[in-house]
Parts: sequence; C-alpha cells; structure tokens
Amino acid sequence: MELRAFALRVLLADSLAEKLAPPEGPVTDESPGPAIVTPDAPGRPASLRMARRGDRARLPPENELHRDEPRAVLLHFFANHELLATELMALAILRFPEAPPAFRLALLQTLREEQVHTRLYMERMARGGLAFGDLPVNGYFWRQVASMESPLDYVSRLSLTFEQANLDYSRHFAGVFSRLGDEDTAALMRRVYEDEIGHVGCGVHWLRKWKQKGDSDFSAWRKVLRLPLSPSQARGTVPFNAEGRRRAGLDDSFIASVQGFAQRRRGAPDVFLFNPGAERAALTRDAEAGRDDPTTSDLARDLDLLPLLFCRAGDIVLVRRRPSAEHLRSIEEAGLPSAELETLDASGRLSSLSPLRARKLGALRPWGWSADSAAVLEPLAARLPWNDAIRSLYSKATAARLLGTIPDAAELAGTVCDTMAKTLAATAAWFHKGHAAVLLKAPWSLAGRGHLKVLPGAPPAAQMSWIESVLAEQKCLVVEPRLDRVADFSAHYDVAPGRLPQFRGIVRLINDAAGRFVACVASRHFHRLMPREASRALHESRAHHFYKEVLPHPLAAAIGDSGFRGWLGVDAFLHRDAAGRVRLRPVVEINPRGTMGRAALEARRFAAPESPVAWRIFYQRHAREAGLRTLTEFAAQLRAASPVALREGRLLSGAVCLNDPAKAAKFLGVLFVGEAARHECASGEGS
Repeated sequence: MELRAFALRVLLADSLAEKLAPPEGPVTDESPGPAIVTPDAPGRPASLRMARRGDRARLPPENELHRDEPRAVLLHFFANHELLATELMALAILRFPEAPPAFRLALLQTLREEQVHTRLYMERMARGGLAFGDLPVNGYFWRQVASMESPLDYVSRLSLTFEQANLDYSRHFAGVFSRLGDEDTAALMRRVYEDEIGHVGCGVHWLRKWKQKGDSDFSAWRKVLRLPLSPSQARGTVPFNAEGRRRAGLDDSFIASVQGFAQRRRGAPDVFLFNPGAERAALTRDAEAGRDDPTTSDLARDLDLLPLLFCRAGDIVLVRRRPSAEHLRSIEEAGLPSAELETLDASGRLSSLSPLRARKLGALRPWGWSADSAAVLEPLAARLPWNDAIRSLYSKATAARLLGTIPDAAELAGTVCDTMAKTLAATAAWFHKGHAAVLLKAPWSLAGRGHLKVLPGAPPAAQMSWIESVLAEQKCLVVEPRLDRVADFSAHYDVAPGRLPQFRGIVRLINDAAGRFVACVASRHFHRLMPREASRALHESRAHHFYKEVLPHPLAAAIGDSGFRGWLGVDAFLHRDAAGRVRLRPVVEINPRGTMGRAALEARRFAAPESPVAWRIFYQRHAREAGLRTLTEFAAQLRAASPVALREGRLLSGAVCLNDPAKAAKFLGVLFVGEAARHECASGEGS
C-alpha cells in the first residue's frame, strides 16, 4: 500500500474502523504526490466531530478514578488526543511530500503506534460503559498544529510540545492507577508512556538535523513555535517528569528551560520584576540609579525570584540569571508556583528578540513603579503608570503629612522642613516638648538608611553637613521625635485608580536597632505574633478596624489622581510614652511598592492555614557566624534543621530557599514555615 493512500484514509475516513485500521500489506513511498491543502477538520463519524471551543466534558478529579465511570471519562479524553495525533501525523505525511524518506517513515511508525493507543483506550473505556463519542471532544491540538508550515514546524508543535507534555501525564496517571490497584489501566498508561518517549525522541532527532548551526536545542525549538504556543504547553499540570525527557534525548539545559515555564493559566500572564532600586531611582529620576549602588544591585540580582511569592502559576518573572534546574525543582516541590522565567540581557533590559514584545500580556507588576522599572517594561506597554505624582508617594514627607490628618496621632507627626533654619527650629521644638532625641529623615531613603539621630544641644559639624547635603539633594527633610519602639508592623493594601485602597492584612516586622529590615512574619492570627503588651495595645486601639475601615480614606486622598496602581504598604509601630503606656503610631512610612512584609503576607497562600510564615534575608556574615564558608553550606544547614513538610500540597513546616544559594553573591532569601517561622522571628529580634 502506498504511504499517501494510507495517510489519506487515516485523515479523511469518516469511520473509526477505517481510521484505525493498519495499512493493507507492506507500505511503499514511491508516489508521494503533491502537497495537499489542509482541510478545516479531519474526517470523522458524526459522534466524534470536534465541538465548539469551550464545549468539553468535565474531567474527573483523581480521587474519583477508582470508579468505572470517572475512569472512562478520563480515558475518553486521552483517546481523543491520541486520535488527533494520528490525524495530524497523517496530515504531515500529506503536507510534506518532499520531506526526507526517513522522516516520512518515522511518521508512519509513530502514526501506527497512535492508532494502537486509540484502540486500547477505546477497549478500556468500554469496560466502564462508555463508547468513544459518547462525550464531546475538542479540537485544540488540530487548531494548534494543522497550520504547520514545515517538517521542523511539525516536530516543534506536536512532538516537542504536546507529546512532550504527555510524558508528564502518561507517567503520572500510570502511578495513579497503580496506587488505586487498577493494574490494567496502569499497564496501558505505561505502554503509552514508553511509546511517547520514542515519539519525543524522534522530534529531538529531526530538530537537531534541521536547526540552525550554533543554536541550542531549546532556542531553536522556541524560535519555531508561534503564539499562542510556548514552552509552557510542553509540560503538564501534574508533576514534572525530567527522567522521561532525558530518556527521549533532551539535554539538561532544555529540560531545565521547560521546567522554568509554568503551565499556562487561563488569560494572559502577568509580568513581574524585582527592582529594589525603585526608591533610589525615584529620587534621582535615573533608571540606572539602582545599578550604581552595589548593595542594591546585588540584592536585585540575588533575589530576582522574590516575585514567585506574589505570582500565580503561568505568570512571567523577569530574572537577571537563570537558577539551576535543581533549584527550580526544589521550589516546585515546596509548593510554590512555577512561573515562566524570562532572562534579561546584560544591561538588565528585555532582549530585542524577546518573544514577550509580541505576546499578549496581562498586568505589568514591578516591585515598584519608578524610572528603573519603567525603562525595563516600556517595550511591553504603550503607557506606564509612572509620573511625578507617583514619585512623591515614595517621599517620607507624604507619610508625615498623612499622619498629620489622623486624629489622636497628629501630635506626633513629623515636621517637613525645607531650610536649615526650619530644621533646627523643628528639632528644638521637639526637645521642648520633652523628647530625649529627635530623628531627621531624608525624604527618600531605604530600610533605615538616610536617618540621623540628634541629641539636645548644638548639632556637631558632621550632622550640620548631613542636613545641608540632604536639603541640597532632596529639597526637604522630616523632623520627628525619636520614640521608644516596642514592636513594628505593616498594613498592606491593593491600590487601583478610582477606588479605595483594599486592605489585605497586617504583618509583624522585625527590624534592628537602626531600623533596618531583619525579618517579618505573617499568620492567620496576627495579634499572637506580637509581645503581650503590644497585642493588648493593638486591641485597645482597634488597630484592625482602623487599617481596614478608616485609613483607606486618607490614603486615597494622599494618592489622589496620580494613577498609581499596585501594592502599597504602611509601616507603623507601637511605642512607649513617657508615662510608660504603649501607644500606636499608625503611620511611619508609606511604601508604594512591594515590601518584604507584603512578601510574607503573599507567602501565606502556599502554607497550611494554621502555619505562620516568616520571610528573612541572610547575608554572607550569617554563614561565617555559623562557622561555614559559603551561603550554599549555610542553606544546606537551614534545610537540614527545618526540612520541608507539606500537607495537601501546602507547606506545613520547613525552610525554603527562594534564590539559588549556589549563585547568590551576598544575599539568601529564606521562607520559614511553622515552628521554624516562630524560631527565626524570635532569633531575628536580637539581630
């Protein structure tokens, strides 16, 4: 039988008996004929015609697969995929008559295996009382592959995308059915899995033959894929199967790259960027300001996976360096979302060849809107929410003015001063009111930097010089009393133009004596995280009601019509007054950006409801203090002391290193859950 005649029968026959019948006698390929025009749909019996988009049977959950009917529904779904693959392979034979004979014969071999798979699924589902065609079938594979333009395009779409994903599904469900004691179905899934390894391997072979010299396998494959296809469709929504991919011949770099792409969610993905230099860039209006500061630059590079705590599966995170495959696997095994990672170029910008430039995207979500994030994200949107009104939200002068509008708190609001004389007068006024020390704050400063403690008497020359420098650079500063802090915390909001800020929760902050961030902890019961007297003061001041119901109104007024949207945090603390009472200072700073406290709050999504979550950043000195040489050794020690434990896919306890310790230059971000969270926050208070 001629290969062309066999392929035409498989593609166009309207009965399953003809479609799934083997060729009549030996197959020859002596008359390939002209390329056919792709039909709108393959021939099929009426019961198996492809349904409208979205019209599909509901797939049963795994905990129902021990019953005949749900199992048959799942197998019906798989059978349709096998039939679609059979038809698409026949189409490829007919569309590319000039392809190498070895390629066409390989198509014949895989087609015949797909026919067998379809028949086996039909036989197995019939034992559950379901015939093929009793349920609606979708034509997604056909819509995504039938427009193929070359043999390389075919292997890229079908072999290396959809069949690669089936390496995950077939092995996973073989295990599921085996655990359920259904060895017949498990054996069927294992057979499909073993054949699928060969099909993907065939795609790898021809990709390497046809790709451009110098291209890696992954880059060559990704170049060929056309939207809406992307590497995200080459992995399943079940556990990732690296072993099967290696057996198919994919190299470790390819496998790691696919694992870095999350399974696509519905809708366009959001794009996340960690840019801790946002505040510095806001001050200078210079997109490179953060890169010019070594500490900020190292933080941006080491912790660029921090947005994983904020995103959902299928979102995109822009990174400076790609973490190792082993590290990505450890994050995924801890239950964190597997996002698609897009590596920025050496200048920290999107490559001119980045596929994101032509892709439909959701929201752009930098850590902070500023000159630096606008420069990176500008190629992805016509208009970005960055302007001088948003810039002013970063200023501590804005927080001081906001505090001045709140009854019972205005008396401690800082004074905004724009001259040396006003600064000295405001300082003297606070001393006159009985405060032992005064704090001067530069409007734009980071995590405790840019503060100056002033004692009674004439300021020393060095302090006068500091004041002059801040006034010259930033045009003003804030003068406020230095209070006896008891406990720090932050309240968090989502902000969008035209609506009140939406309250999301409160997080305890652990800062050192200089006000620098050490750690933060979030829990379902926030008050239990605080010292007893602080918890009592929060209750007496009705803090939760204030942050949820009262503060959004003056916050909205402060934001005004700036157009700001995104995360916003309000730092606050409890302090002891001269009479020994613990009082609330409800606003200390406004952070119109992501914060470490918000990161802890978001991380609660991945933890068991009763488990507290702590987020802490360690430095090289912590490794040395532990008697270790590297952050890699330090990370191993943390993991050994607090191994990860999950319950129903959510973290119950343990330590999760968010960034790759082997590639960290100075910083290691660690998520602690359960008792480890309580311990780390307690130890952090002494840092």
